[in-house]
Amino acid sequence: MIAAAMKQQLDASTQNHLESVLAKELDQLQQRVAETAKGEFFFYVTDSAKQLLLAKATEQHYDARRLKLAIERLIVYPLANLLATDRIQVGDLIRIDRDHDQPRLNFRREVGAATFAPPPRT
Repeated sequence: MIAAAMKQQLDASTQNHLESVLAKELDQLQQRVAETAKGEFFFYVTDSAKQLLLAKATEQHYDARRLKLAIERLIVYPLANLLATDRIQVGDLIRIDRDHDQPRLNFRREVGAATFAPPPRT
């Protein structure tokens, strides 16, 4: 019983740590976007999308490195693709939300109300 309580406390502590890592990584990503030549757009990640990222980080182990990889794969690469193909414009606000039917995220341009789905991974 004591071991279970300690594990639960450790899990909560680790979850809090991963949540703070996620917030920090998303803030740093927004700064990176702002510093690029074409990076005059903003994004926000919904709570549902954040939960998907945290779930990816905790599938096997509680690991901040896995969280950073999930951010790169599920947010950075699709944003870079949208930016490279001029589907994101100066001043856009991009809403990143979870696609509950797929293990991916949806990107919605709030200004133009267009929905972007990243290409399927091969």
